[in-house]
Amino acid sequence: MTNNNNVNIEKQTEQVVTNPEIIEMPIKKPIKLNGTEVNKLVLDFSNLTGKDILNVDTELRLDGRPGGFDSIYNQDAMLKLAARALNCIPDDLEKLHGADFFEMLLQVRGFFLKW
Repeated sequence: MTNNNNVNIEKQTEQVVTNPEIIEMPIKKPIKLNGTEVNKLVLDFSNLTGKDILNVDTELRLDGRPGGFDSIYNQDAMLKLAARALNCIPDDLEKLHGADFFEMLLQVRGFFLKW
């Protein structure tokens, strides 16, 4: 009887360990990323470096935004960071349904605000 109780306690205390640098976000309307239809976005920030962030700033300046990555509330910057985390191009993400797109931007911003 004691062995069964121990097994039950172990099962109850099992926890799913997740990587805090990866955000899995279901989307309501599937899109194609890199030629594959997806119904969730897996934003993986594990390998994002300072150089990546500086490159986002440079890209924004080259795109005609003199302020570059001037704020965590800069939606173009969040889009470019999301594209890096998803290993796709920003143009693909712009095809998301508006609500999915907005949620993605909020998830990216939230990741950096809570870090």
